[in-house]
Amino acid sequence: MGRERFGAVGLPTRTPGVFKIPRNVRAMSVAERGSQLRPSLAIAALGVVFGDIGTSPLYTMKTCFTTARVEPTLENVLGILSLLLWLLAFVVCVKYIGNLMRVDHDGEGGILALLAIASPPRSFGIPLPLGWLTVVVVAGAAMLFGDGMITPAISVLSAVEGLGVATKDAQPFIVPASVAILTGLFLIQSRGTEKVGRLFGPVMLVWFVAIGVAGIVAIVKTPRVLFALNPMYALRFITHHGLFGFLVFGGVVLAMTGVEALYADMSHFGRAPIAIAWYALVFPALILSYLGQGAVLLADRAAFDSPFYAMTPGAFLMPMVALATLATIIASQALISGAFTLTEQAINLNLWPRMTVLHTSSELRGQVYVPVVNVAVGIACVTLVLTFRTSDHLAAAYGLAVSATMLATSIAFYAVVTKVLKWKRAVAVPLVTSFILVDGAFFLAGLQKIPEGAWVPLVIAVVFVVTSLTWLEGRRGVAEALLGLQMPFEQYMREARPTVGEASGTMILLTGDQHGVPFVGGNHQWIRARANEERVVLLTLVRAARPYVSDAERVTIKRVSARLALVTAQFGYMEPPSIDPVLHACGAKGLHLDSAETSFFSADPKLVRAPQGALPAWQRRYFEVLLRNSRPLPDDLGIRPEWRVELGVEVAI
Repeated sequence: MGRERFGAVGLPTRTPGVFKIPRNVRAMSVAERGSQLRPSLAIAALGVVFGDIGTSPLYTMKTCFTTARVEPTLENVLGILSLLLWLLAFVVCVKYIGNLMRVDHDGEGGILALLAIASPPRSFGIPLPLGWLTVVVVAGAAMLFGDGMITPAISVLSAVEGLGVATKDAQPFIVPASVAILTGLFLIQSRGTEKVGRLFGPVMLVWFVAIGVAGIVAIVKTPRVLFALNPMYALRFITHHGLFGFLVFGGVVLAMTGVEALYADMSHFGRAPIAIAWYALVFPALILSYLGQGAVLLADRAAFDSPFYAMTPGAFLMPMVALATLATIIASQALISGAFTLTEQAINLNLWPRMTVLHTSSELRGQVYVPVVNVAVGIACVTLVLTFRTSDHLAAAYGLAVSATMLATSIAFYAVVTKVLKWKRAVAVPLVTSFILVDGAFFLAGLQKIPEGAWVPLVIAVVFVVTSLTWLEGRRGVAEALLGLQMPFEQYMREARPTVGEASGTMILLTGDQHGVPFVGGNHQWIRARANEERVVLLTLVRAARPYVSDAERVTIKRVSARLALVTAQFGYMEPPSIDPVLHACGAKGLHLDSAETSFFSADPKLVRAPQGALPAWQRRYFEVLLRNSRPLPDDLGIRPEWRVELGVEVAI
């Protein structure tokens, strides 16, 4: 997210730390590059961004009828179709592309990007406060992870089940084939989102054309289905079916389950390519497909078992099954890439322990791959397929969690437009209220799914929420303890009494803020005395906006005195962080740090119970487990063990 930092006050602690991007350096966003790469990015977006929402026609129509518990009569078909189409237009066109995607954080989108924008200014290095908005956003992001694990499973299963429509002999092979397909999909993620998108984009182009043409053929045969474009049929269905007229929202939401990933994937492609692909191809194709399914239901009620495949009978069935299988493989990509993006954002907001995040494109920032997340989501998807075994069973578990994410996103959007963008409340309140009413209807109608399987994504989300909030509160405690050991730079310059003669060694303190000197402001008298005897170097590592940084540009050195130097070192976003290039570049500019007398100082937090506002004992112990298993920054940088000095810091949480 925008700026990234080392530790709480820049020190390499056992807590996760990441690079920062300085305020005067802004990476060219993907949206800006989109002006140059728009055609190719729009096609690539078809394979990454729209896979999920683009394959929803496979299972949404049937689920809507089973959720509302109605027969496919003329009035019911027109009513459900009208409700589905108008809500799809409102949610995607008005809410997400029309409003939310105009708000980004240094080119990044998604619910966590909204939190970063809305967060109030805070002391340097202190993580965000645990306010109501933080809790809402973290819960929403966790729900997206929970439902995201179902998306690949239900998408692939629903497509492969087309084999069972073609021939009953294929039934025993549906689950094994789905598992094999999902395994292959997760194995290729390390190639990077852009490469996967370029591979999948042309396939999805064919998919959207195919479902659009199939829809047109069905509509021509039964043109009366076009009456569904009249919103009065939607209103009539809601008002004439009592409770089930409301519960149908729990099925309709399946038509738009990919919208949150669409927003999160904005960092991969930018708003313009996504909007072009949506309006030029995806939206028209979806409208035609849903209308076509309504048409075949009006023509033959026997089509209810599989209204999507009923549009392509005879010789066209097997090619459509094959194409649907490819499309649903691709559909999984939207949530997978969205999960990678959310993980990176969560780490940068101190909402998740540090883990390996790999940038996979030398041209575009935001193209990331997270190995641990890839493995976890892959195992979860395969387990769900083996457990539920049919798309109908999975549909019962699907949609509730993502509707919660949509609701949380609307709330966070309101905080951004009123507090940061300073919209007039006369404009913001009616707009966001309309978002919340629709999202709330989706969520409340989906509560009925909990006993049928929706508890699965909810349990996954609870684990994510507990971990995230525990890490955040623990990190705040560590950050505040370390900040108390920092001495303002001006005070240090006044009070420092260096010994006469050559320095006996070099102390290197990693910091993201060169206005303060870590550790010397606390009770560590030994380190303050040592600072008077040795040369002190404050080293700030900066993540540059370009993929690579040359050796000549690696470091900038400011010599404050003979004993004090400020060093700023740059790394491109494609470069793994390492201390050796920094030491080499400093040596080339006359500041020799690669010596046996050099020491790097880090904090070793010792957790104790805070007198007031303490975390529960179980949560403190859980944070200790997370702390022990997070990657130490000195290891990431390759700092030699004999150079490291760890100082115990008492942290009350």
